[in-house]
Amino acid sequence: MQWIFFSRSFIHEIACSTILGLIFVICNHVIIIWMLLFLTLLPGVSALSEREFPDITFKDFVKDNFSSKITLSTVLLVLFSLTDNHELLSLHAKQQNPTGKGENAVCVSAWMKTLVCGLVERLGEKSDTLLKKTQSISGDRKIVAIGDKLDHLSKILDLYPYDDKGHFQGKLKPTSHDELKPVLLICPNSSFCVTKQSKRRSLMQHSPPRDIRTVTLIKGNKIHKNAYVLTGICSSCKTLYLADRERSTNSDNTVSRMYLNSARYPKVGQSIWVDRVFSAAVLNGMYSFHASAAAYTEFWNNSYSENSTGKITQRQIWQAFIQESILSLGTTSDLDLVLPDGLPIDDVTKSAFEILGGKGRIRAAHAHECSECTQTYKAIADSLLTGDDPAALVGEDKNRPVPALVGEGADLAAADAAQARSNAQQNQAGSDMNIDENACSEHQGEWIKHLHSRSKQSLAGVKRMLQRPAETLPWQPSTERPVQPHDQPTTETEGKHYFSPSQFYCVETICSPCGVVVAWTKFDKAESPTNILKWLESTYPTEESRPDYICINKACLVLRTAIANGSWEWIWKKTTRFIVDSYHYINHCTTDYICRKWCNAAPLNGSAPNLIISAVDKNGQPYLKRAFNTQACEQLNSWLGGFDSILKRMTQGNFNWYIHTMLFYHTRYVIRKQE
Repeated sequence: MQWIFFSRSFIHEIACSTILGLIFVICNHVIIIWMLLFLTLLPGVSALSEREFPDITFKDFVKDNFSSKITLSTVLLVLFSLTDNHELLSLHAKQQNPTGKGENAVCVSAWMKTLVCGLVERLGEKSDTLLKKTQSISGDRKIVAIGDKLDHLSKILDLYPYDDKGHFQGKLKPTSHDELKPVLLICPNSSFCVTKQSKRRSLMQHSPPRDIRTVTLIKGNKIHKNAYVLTGICSSCKTLYLADRERSTNSDNTVSRMYLNSARYPKVGQSIWVDRVFSAAVLNGMYSFHASAAAYTEFWNNSYSENSTGKITQRQIWQAFIQESILSLGTTSDLDLVLPDGLPIDDVTKSAFEILGGKGRIRAAHAHECSECTQTYKAIADSLLTGDDPAALVGEDKNRPVPALVGEGADLAAADAAQARSNAQQNQAGSDMNIDENACSEHQGEWIKHLHSRSKQSLAGVKRMLQRPAETLPWQPSTERPVQPHDQPTTETEGKHYFSPSQFYCVETICSPCGVVVAWTKFDKAESPTNILKWLESTYPTEESRPDYICINKACLVLRTAIANGSWEWIWKKTTRFIVDSYHYINHCTTDYICRKWCNAAPLNGSAPNLIISAVDKNGQPYLKRAFNTQACEQLNSWLGGFDSILKRMTQGNFNWYIHTMLFYHTRYVIRKQE
C-alpha cells in the first residue's frame, strides 16, 4: 500500500510536471508566434523576402479564362500586372473581407477597377480578348467583368492573402521573377565576315560548347550571373568577332583590335561585361556630377550591389568610361578605332586622343551655327545710340561703371559719336562699319581698318581654363580664380608623367557665345599673344572659317602682336576683329586708346553696330543690349573647374582624353538643348 501510494504520488508529480511543461511550451509557442507576427509587420523584413513565382499550368491561366484570339503579349501583360502589384491586390482582398463595423464586402473594389482601367487603356481594342468570346459588353459592365476575372486569376496565382473561410494568411510578398530571367549570350554584332577577301562569309563558332566562358553581365542596374560569351571566326581570314571588337592578324603578324561603334556590350573587366546603358550612365554621371571613377564606383555599389560578390571596382568603372567615350566619339567621327591588340589602358587613351581627338577640335561643334552665335550684319548703328565715349560699355558688370577714356585719343570720341549718329539718321544702307582710320598702333604706326564681307556676324571666345599663378600685367584682372593642378614628382622608376605646372602652363579653349566648345589646347610654357595667334591660325586656317569677332581677355595685346608680326595684315584684317570680353574690359588701362577704341566688346558710341542690338523691355520701353554673350568662356571655366580635383593626378594621356571627352559631351549637350 505504501508502495502504491508512492507510485501514485510519483505519477501525480509526473503529471503535474508534464502539465506545467506543456503550459510552458504553449506559452513559448505563443510568444514565438507573436514575435513572428510582429516581424512580419516590419517593412524592412518583408521587403527583403520574395515569394516564388506561381507554378500553374498554361491551361489553368489562359485557356479557361480568355478569348482564343488573345495574344501572348496580352497574356504576359496581365500576368506581370498581377505579380508586380501585390500591394494593390492586398488592398483589394481586404475590401472583400471586411472586419470593421459598417464595412460591406465588395466583389470588385475600386482598387481592382483602377488596374483594369490601366490595362484597357494600354490594350485598346485588344482588351476585348480578356473576356470569353460569348461576352459582348462595354462601359462599366466591361470594367466590372474584367475586374472579376482578374480577381479570379489572382486567387489562381495564389496572390490572395485570405483562405476560403476569410481567414488572413499573412501579408503578400513580392513575386520573384528569377525563374523568368532569360539565358543571356553575348554574341558578335555581325553575322558574316566584313573583310573584302572573305566576301560576306558566315561566321563559325570559335570554341566548342564545353570551352565557352561564363561571365557577369550588368544590364542597366541589374547584375546577371553566368552569361555566355560567344566568339565568331571567319574560316577564310581567321578574323575573330566579339560583341565589342574585332581581332585580325596583319601581314606583319601583328594583331589589331577594332573597337566597334555599334557594340552593344563592352567588356570592362576580366569577367565583367556591361551594356551601353550602364556605360553611358557612367559617362553621364561623371559629366553631370563632376564625379571621379572612385566616386561613381562607391555610388553604384551602395545603390545596386546586393552583396560583396556583386560589387564593381574602380578600374572597371574607368574602363567603362573609356569604352563608352571611344564609341561615342568614334560614332561622331564616323570612324572605328583600330589599335594594336593588348595595349594597356593608359596607352589606349593616348592613342585614342591622337586618332579621335582632332588635335583638340570638338567635332560635335563642326559647322555649328545658332541665333546666339550669329547676328544679321548691320552697316549702320541703331539710332538709339547716343554715347560720346568710345570706352563706354553697354551694360554694367557687378555694378561697376566703366572708367572713361582719357589721354591723347579721348578728343576723337565726340567726332566718332557724331559721325555714327549722322550715319544712323541718314540710314545709309549697305555702307561699311564706321571705323576711324586715324587710330595708330603703338608698335608699328600702321593704319587699322576692319572690313566686313559676310551677311552675318559671328563671335568666338578664347579663354585660359587651367593655369598656374603668374605675374599679371598692370591692366590684367585679379578676379580670375586659377585652378591649379598639384605638382607630382616624376621618376624613371614610376614611369608616370602627370599633368602639373612644371610641365604645362595652362589649358586654352575656344567657345561660342552659346556655350558650344570649338577647340582646346595646352600651352606648355606661356599664354603669350604669339602662342594664341598661332593656335587661332591653326584652328581657323581659311577666311571662310574665321569668325568676325574673337573675344579674348588680352585682345589688345594680341592685336598689337598681330600688327607687329604682320599676321594682322595678311590673315586677320579682312575678316576678324579682336575684342576684350566685358568681364575683363573694365579693368583694362583707361589710357590705352587701342584697347578702348578697337577692343570694346559693346561700344556705346556706335562705332561697332554689330556688337549691340536694340530690344524692348516688359514695359515696352526700348533699350540696348549686347549682341553676344562675351562671358561664355568665363561660364565654361566655372563649370570645368569642377573637374579640378579629378584632373590633378592624371597622366597626360588620361588628362587629354578626359578633358576632350567632357568638352565633347558638354558641346553635344548644349546643341541638343538648343534643338
